[in-house]
Amino acid sequence: MCFFERRRGRAALSLFASLPLLLAVNAAHADELEEIVVTAYRGPTDISKSGSAITVIDGDQLDHAGAATLVDLFRKVPGVTVTQTGGPGGTTEVGIRGADAGQTVVMIDGVRVNDPATTRGIFDFSVFSPTDIERIEILRGPQSALYGSDAMGGVINIITKKRTGKMTARLSAEGGNYGTAATNGAVGGSVGPVSLSVSGTAFTTDGFSRVGNRDYGEADGTQKLAGTARASYNSGEGQGVDFGVTAYHQDSEVDSGSKAANDLPGYDRKRDVVSGFGRFNFDGFDGRLNNQFNFFAADTSSAYVEPKRRTNSDGTNFGAEYQGTLDLQAAGTLIWGARAEQEAAVQHTLKTASDVTNFDEDRTLLALFAMQQFTLFDRLNLSVGGRYDEEVDGEGFLTGRATAAYNFDTGTKLRGSFGNAAKRPTMFQLYEATYGNPDLADEESYGGDIGIDQDLWDGRLTFSASGFWNRYTNLIQFADSSYYNISSAEMSGLELSADAVLIPSILKATGSYTYLKAINLETDRQLARRPENSGSIGLTFTGIEDFEIGVSATFVGDRFNSDSTSIVMASYTKLDLNASYGLNPNTSLYARVENLTDVTYQDADGYNNAGLSAYAGLTWKH
Repeated sequence: MCFFERRRGRAALSLFASLPLLLAVNAAHADELEEIVVTAYRGPTDISKSGSAITVIDGDQLDHAGAATLVDLFRKVPGVTVTQTGGPGGTTEVGIRGADAGQTVVMIDGVRVNDPATTRGIFDFSVFSPTDIERIEILRGPQSALYGSDAMGGVINIITKKRTGKMTARLSAEGGNYGTAATNGAVGGSVGPVSLSVSGTAFTTDGFSRVGNRDYGEADGTQKLAGTARASYNSGEGQGVDFGVTAYHQDSEVDSGSKAANDLPGYDRKRDVVSGFGRFNFDGFDGRLNNQFNFFAADTSSAYVEPKRRTNSDGTNFGAEYQGTLDLQAAGTLIWGARAEQEAAVQHTLKTASDVTNFDEDRTLLALFAMQQFTLFDRLNLSVGGRYDEEVDGEGFLTGRATAAYNFDTGTKLRGSFGNAAKRPTMFQLYEATYGNPDLADEESYGGDIGIDQDLWDGRLTFSASGFWNRYTNLIQFADSSYYNISSAEMSGLELSADAVLIPSILKATGSYTYLKAINLETDRQLARRPENSGSIGLTFTGIEDFEIGVSATFVGDRFNSDSTSIVMASYTKLDLNASYGLNPNTSLYARVENLTDVTYQDADGYNNAGLSAYAGLTWKH
């Protein structure tokens, strides 16, 4: 333990020591304060008015990421923790501010895609592929007052592109180490009031051995397919219709356990995620009232195929929601609505002579919500809201949230938020035939944050700092072959980020750092797989016409592998390089070198990640 503390202490000192230099030299996001986001207040909002901590991963960043490493972008977001078991195709979980991945709501175009059939109700990002994505918004802190159950750590909203205007198209293809190949294409535009966009992605890799000897063991490959389609009609007179469908398919080879010998049989994992929505908008009261009716559905099906056994699971949710947005002019904006949702999950195991149903359950969920936004003295932006969630024939919970943001003439924004959140037990935890406990109570939390966003030197430097604290109670743990509400935890920490133009049109820099204290109050030690220190720094050179090159370093500190063991996973720093060159106005050549120093690292004990690898491709746009 002493060794662990010394390692963490040195890492924190080195990162804090480099921070003044980062801020002094440090705008890739110089316009961040004028950016419009939709997740923070359930509708388009100038980010300068948001009292919540929110980060946007934009389309340019996504375009530079490959299908195998897209999740690495999350590692560079302050407050976010990523755990990947065995590279592309291995289970990939994303948590916010020390919360479990199942305590984070993940949405695609506003549709929840957390899998109701999994143990903890997570979304597995290993199935995620870079289709035609506009941006990803990451909202940190308790958000159940906006998004209901599970939004204890925050919300991740993946927003696909809605192509309007003249017809445009994009096509890319790449290849590289580990027998990796990927293609991506998108096309879309509008004719009059109608717009349409379609995209597709295909990815394949021979991979490496997920456990054991990474480079000489039996390789574990992965294949992915993904696609999106969006269509909309806008009358121009306050009425509109918007439809969207997103689908992901994954087929991966997985070794049978983190300590498995290379000659032991593994299994195949197949997974399909399909989500869709239909939204109908119409205005009233001379445009002051917007009415929106949402119809949504999502389905996640999985199959684990072993030599003598196959386990199938399927989780679905579908329903409808109404949201009204009323412009009260000087009194601000009032948002209110209601939601009805059906959630179902089934899991069964097929063996040679039997078909056993582990659980097969469904539940109907209802919710009412309201939020008021208003501005005082032209500078102080406030919001206060609440939500009531209830399970039909079950119990309910009430959550609330308040935010404040004050903007100064100096380019400074002070912000803060406070709220509580809750998470229902999953249907697996309640009803699974062997391990379920139908008497489980809801997990609960409350907490807040304060922060500052600063814009200096005409936008050449922007930086943000946030301090946060959250208290969790009734946490569900697994012990003695069953689930129990036995734990409480406390999360606190500091998040820093900075973006700078060092030399205009030539050199840019970015950086982030997170200090996270995630303590299990029952054991008084750091929760598993939550590094106390993590961060990233990057430089991008654009001083040669049509040429861009960037280098980034990602640091992850020491952390325990599990809550029940003292195994400490070593810290690591991973270097990545990317470059692109415009061959002509429509075509560009790009390349990436990942893990430049070939560092050996693991997110979960016993599971390998990729070594030094290189990829190159072409992108054509019209």
